[in-house]
Amino acid sequence: MENNKYLIALDLDGTLLNDNKEITSTTKNYLNKLEKEGNLIVICSGRAPRSIIDYYKFLDITSPIISYNGALCFDPRNDKFKTISYKIDTSFTKKLYKEIINKEVISILAEDDNHIYCDKEDDFLFAFFKKDNMEIIDKKFDENEIDSTYIFVMKMKDESEETKNSLLKKFKQIDKESKYKLRFWWDCPYCEIHFKDVSKANTLEKLRKTENIKEDNVFVFGDADNDIEMLSNYNHSYLMKNGNPKIKEYAKNITEFDNNNDGVIKELKKFFDN
Repeated sequence: MENNKYLIALDLDGTLLNDNKEITSTTKNYLNKLEKEGNLIVICSGRAPRSIIDYYKFLDITSPIISYNGALCFDPRNDKFKTISYKIDTSFTKKLYKEIINKEVISILAEDDNHIYCDKEDDFLFAFFKKDNMEIIDKKFDENEIDSTYIFVMKMKDESEETKNSLLKKFKQIDKESKYKLRFWWDCPYCEIHFKDVSKANTLEKLRKTENIKEDNVFVFGDADNDIEMLSNYNHSYLMKNGNPKIKEYAKNITEFDNNNDGVIKELKKFFDN
């Protein structure tokens, strides 16, 4: 039987975090209040779990975490929670790697549970995929003996349409079963591979059903292309004021304030405090 509690799904970067990568005390205190009232506060991020957990602990929440853009959902405080996990088959990514490396793409980063595979050190990516407790493997990706990875991120030589189209063409030629999709990151020369049917939204929907929460009792907040499915799927969806303007058509609402001015909390207060 469905219950009356709410599920509040929150992206981190550009959404819950301000530009200094911080969560304000105002945000923390209000989310704590909502959780104590019986609601679920769920972080939904493209980050690796180890790059999320400090924020999770700071918020002092108890709900599951959705990481790697939906490829892994786990509960740090509940060993009985049935983890949701998807990994990309490296028989595919190794074929692609051979075709694109030093052409459309200058480096890649992929990771499984214990290893990070990368061609080059990348401070930008390591902000999202911290090196903590992970073994760094820096030899060519196709030389590694691994079965699957949660992510496969590529740094392109540039952000031109010519480069993107050439990469897409090779990607589709190798992905003959149309099993995967290619997502370009907003405002930077990176892109990533993900399962066609795996996203923050798909995994969030599985969690919603597991928790028996009404579909109309889901609130989602995001700012970028990896939030499109979440923004499309739910009535209470919010694109951040500072978010990518090219995806505003997918959201039902746009926040009045940006991520530097507690934009998420101010929208939640409009609903829960009235």
